[in-house]
Amino acid sequence: MKTITNIIAVVAVLLTCGCMTKTRSISNSGYSAPCSYDAPAHRELDEFDVLGIERDQAVSEEEIARASAQAQHVGIKPGKTILLIQSGAIYPDGPMLSELEKNFHVVPFTGVAEEPKTETFDQTRVRTRNAVIITDAGRSTVPLSAERYETKKPQKAETSNYSRFLRLAAARAGAETIICYWGILESENERMATKTISWLPGASWVVPDEREHLRIRVKMAVVDVRSGSWTVLSPDPIEARALSASSRREVVDQKQVEFLKAKAYQAAVARLMTQNVD
Repeated sequence: MKTITNIIAVVAVLLTCGCMTKTRSISNSGYSAPCSYDAPAHRELDEFDVLGIERDQAVSEEEIARASAQAQHVGIKPGKTILLIQSGAIYPDGPMLSELEKNFHVVPFTGVAEEPKTETFDQTRVRTRNAVIITDAGRSTVPLSAERYETKKPQKAETSNYSRFLRLAAARAGAETIICYWGILESENERMATKTISWLPGASWVVPDEREHLRIRVKMAVVDVRSGSWTVLSPDPIEARALSASSRREVVDQKQVEFLKAKAYQAAVARLMTQNVD
């Protein structure tokens, strides 16, 4: 009875895996089984790192009104220099570089974020040493000396500092604009009726037994180096699907990933070109 229960549990897990949607970053887009978990290869940047917005900072209505009044259109003139960052990647993907280099001079820059660092501040405390004196009148405590020592308490570093470092790096490279982009790949594997007979030993060939559905979403932040003004753009998602057999699952997946990336980068750059300044 226990064996039957275990078999049913295993089958239930397999069926669940067959319907599971898997999400991965474009910077960690290698193939793995649908039920496995891919930890990010590196800590990715987020909008707060790039745009210089403090998460924990108190914001007043006056600041919002002032920011609204100072908001600027962010665009890029063809032929200008941009600092290009792919979040989570040491070097941007080749197809994105190729698309942008058709109209701009591109300076690649790392998108691997360091672990959050903490700053410290000194706090002085006083420790008093006492002496006990016994006299005819009884015990009495007399302070002999006081020592001062310093302690350090962690303090959260400002997120806006990193965005300023990026703007400084871009300025030194002669870039007027920073482009940082992110992307996710969503995949779902649909088991087909041929799953139970995917391998025919007599015929020595393999029958496709899964259909993989893939979707890619890309967004990019465009930051003006001088002012810090920014805008975020995102083209429409792009989808594809393909049949695969167990022996070529990884090959088919990676071909689809590269195809979708190329299409998404073309769409992202085309969307960017609509932001160009006169």
